[in-house]
Amino acid sequence: MARWSQCQRRSRARGRLAPVLAGGLRPHGSGTRPVVSLSSPIRALQEGGARLSALLVVVVVAFGGPSTVRAQSGGDEILVLAAASLTDVLPRVAEAWRQDGGADVRFSFDATSRLAPQAVQGAPADVFFSADDAWMTWLEDRGVVVPGTERRFLGNSLVVVVPRGATAPAGPADLAKVRRLALAGENVPAGRYAREALEATGVWQAVASHVVRGGSVRGALEWVARGEAGAGIVYGTDALAEPRVSTAFTFPEDTHTPVRYPAAVLTSAPHPELARAFIDFAAGPEARAIFEQAGFLVASGPPPPATPPLVASTPDPISAIRISVLVALLATLAGLPVAVGLGWLMARRSFRGKVLLSTIILAPLVMPPVVTGFLLLSVLGSRSPLGRLLAGLGVPVPFTILGAALAALAVGLPLYVLTVRNAFEAVDPHYEELSWTLGVGPRRTFMRVSLPLAVPGIVAGAVLAFARALGEFGATVVLAGNVEGRTRTIALAIYTLLEAPAARRDTWILVGASVAISLAALVGYEALSRRQRRRLEVHDGR
Repeated sequence: MARWSQCQRRSRARGRLAPVLAGGLRPHGSGTRPVVSLSSPIRALQEGGARLSALLVVVVVAFGGPSTVRAQSGGDEILVLAAASLTDVLPRVAEAWRQDGGADVRFSFDATSRLAPQAVQGAPADVFFSADDAWMTWLEDRGVVVPGTERRFLGNSLVVVVPRGATAPAGPADLAKVRRLALAGENVPAGRYAREALEATGVWQAVASHVVRGGSVRGALEWVARGEAGAGIVYGTDALAEPRVSTAFTFPEDTHTPVRYPAAVLTSAPHPELARAFIDFAAGPEARAIFEQAGFLVASGPPPPATPPLVASTPDPISAIRISVLVALLATLAGLPVAVGLGWLMARRSFRGKVLLSTIILAPLVMPPVVTGFLLLSVLGSRSPLGRLLAGLGVPVPFTILGAALAALAVGLPLYVLTVRNAFEAVDPHYEELSWTLGVGPRRTFMRVSLPLAVPGIVAGAVLAFARALGEFGATVVLAGNVEGRTRTIALAIYTLLEAPAARRDTWILVGASVAISLAALVGYEALSRRQRRRLEVHDGR
């Protein structure tokens, strides 16, 4: 009875597949050989592929036009890795240098503790501005900076800030009464200075239980400005730059390591002479006036009375949206053959090691994205064997749009593969078996039967992967950095704006764009998923 039912199902499948497998029998030797002809579905698939290719060309030209090409080629511009507390002032110095005949300058601002490992991995940057001597010494010990190029001409103060209008603590002892005390990360210079000052004044044990740490000093400042923390310890220049906070008191200089900003040329610098010239200009009289206006201590001199500096540079929302869409498209298209191959393999084959392969595929789905980014940086960094090989071939990965696309692909691939796998599992395997009985080989059966029936589900997976790649942050910031106009996606631009108090309108523009594109992608995913289900129901006769 069971075999009869199975035969009946195959007979019905043969009848339903007949219009698809139209082509009849072709003479073959002494007998006849069935030939499968799926001309209509294949023609439709080819036409769809042609349209997709044309659309890709248009999008790449539109979103990755001359500005992106210029950013990738580098030209005579230099890249500066700089501590987050220099976000508001260094772009002003760079603009003054450019007007004085210098080259263009791009910046990647972040906590020194995150930038330094990127420099060690061979990031193609020219200049490094550290927020303390310890990290610069760490780089020197690893041969990352050019000997003799270090300059130490900037200093800062360490202050306690509170939300504007809040009751200010009179001294360190009053910090024990604060609900939350915001500090920078423990490996960030500002975070270490803060703990030193708290320990030197004897209040660390009293405040340790309610300390909250931001990724950088600007993160801690933002928490205070938003009222999430009752007080925070930041640099004096950060307090001046944020109108939503007020300074409670300044820690004496003898309670912590002196706050200095050493600068040096990196050994990986593509333009070492320009890098030296920029550091010399930053240490000169014209830049000194800019630093002093921002509240920095220059050449160990006390700062004059300063007003909050104007914010000179904020992320360009249009650039961030363009780069995000381009990165998401590249990740989606690059992952398509991988997802189709792995999805079909997991859906149709049983083999030893399948559980292990599935675990590896799904691992980025459960691991923190920064871990994925760290692993990618370890494998693809210019100091790794594979990274050196790629760099030798002229395809460097860190701090490039390729790195951003690979990071987005690595994090989004599990969803891609899962959706494609479900699409193949939804296709009745009897269609494939029938094709084989008609003499069609597995490869042609896949191309003419399995793939066309799974196409809507595959496209749905691509849309879902695109949406995931659009919002990628953790792996991208580790592998590709946060370079304006080059790797700064929507997520990174919002991150930068949150740590540089300015342009709140631009933040909402980026948030709105991200939500709108993501929701549109999810609507497309649902529509394609329903189409896949209806199509299979029609083929199954239900």
